[in-house]
Amino acid sequence: MSFPVLGFDAAWSSYRRWEHRLPAKPVPVEPRRIAGIAEVLDQVDVVVLDAYGVLNLGSSVIPQGLEAVRAIRAAGKRLCIVTNDGSQGTAAIAAKHRGRGYDFRDGEVIAGASLVGEAVAAFPEVRRWGIITQEPRPEAAITSGMTALALDKAAYDAVDGIVFMATEIWDEERQALLSDTLTARPRPFIVANPDVVAPHVGGFSAEPGYFSHRIADRAGIEPVFLGKPFPGVYRLVRERFPEVDPQRILAVGDTPHTDVIGARAHGMRALLVESGFLAGRDSLAYCRDCGILPDFIAPAI
Repeated sequence: MSFPVLGFDAAWSSYRRWEHRLPAKPVPVEPRRIAGIAEVLDQVDVVVLDAYGVLNLGSSVIPQGLEAVRAIRAAGKRLCIVTNDGSQGTAAIAAKHRGRGYDFRDGEVIAGASLVGEAVAAFPEVRRWGIITQEPRPEAAITSGMTALALDKAAYDAVDGIVFMATEIWDEERQALLSDTLTARPRPFIVANPDVVAPHVGGFSAEPGYFSHRIADRAGIEPVFLGKPFPGVYRLVRERFPEVDPQRILAVGDTPHTDVIGARAHGMRALLVESGFLAGRDSLAYCRDCGILPDFIAPAI
């Protein structure tokens, strides 16, 4: 992997250490183990899909994902992807999935990063924003005028607020610059991707959430997180399907601290799949350990 990486034990301990910044844990339930989503499609009207660990591992397709999406559509259920990917816009994300064999339309992708405009608007006092991203920038109408932050300390110090979109070019040298500037002068800090890690074939990439929580611990600031498990992205889901009872919405994901806690905190049901973050591990034991329990567990979607 060319991006920053993190091992499973470090990722799990990080999620546990930073639980105080997440939504409140939902009331415990006793998860039902199922073979796959087809078993419970009669109980739902809408399926909300995570991508990494459910549909793909990095650039590699999870074969069960292709079959499941076909089954969801054949059953007449509506669906959407809800992703924390802050590295590209929703149309580009949909196109990437089509290249992997999925049939997602552009409008079927909801990203936490799409909330960056309203997040920035909440800080009218900020005159100059800095941004950590890759090109082309997602949400270009909002982000195109922001100052790119890389290895120039003066650039970090000059901006009045910072937006952290993606970590593809991130490293500890850049992390030190960001951490130092926000510790010396706390400013609004918006994080488009709250994930600690994302699963790939052979390991995990360290994501903006991991680096941002570390900064929050040191600088004593409260980042504004935009994606799962935080409320804004679930508001977008409810706005997309306003007539659907949240209990008839099933969110499918691979990570208790993002997909499960987020869905259940917002009234939806959750299916945890073991094809991503918890692959090869006793997922129920880990869920019991952290007290974040899904409604269903399956080996894959």
